[in-house]
Amino acid sequence: MTDRHNSEQTARRELKKLRHEGDALGGVFARWVLPRNVDSGDAIEVWGTRIGRSLSVVALIVVGLYLLWVYIR
Repeated sequence: MTDRHNSEQTARRELKKLRHEGDALGGVFARWVLPRNVDSGDAIEVWGTRIGRSLSVVALIVVGLYLLWVYIR
């Protein structure tokens, strides 16, 4: 019983650590896209926030590539 409890605590600690650290780009993107300050009871608001944030990242990439293409060409 104690071994199981210790392993559960260790697993929870590792998951918490991964949640806070995340990987380089995926963690940053996930924290940006997944809304934390939105009422999780309203699915429309959550998905609207996710879609809006994802589109803003796509727009940023498109504008950056356009500027590179125009000024480096």
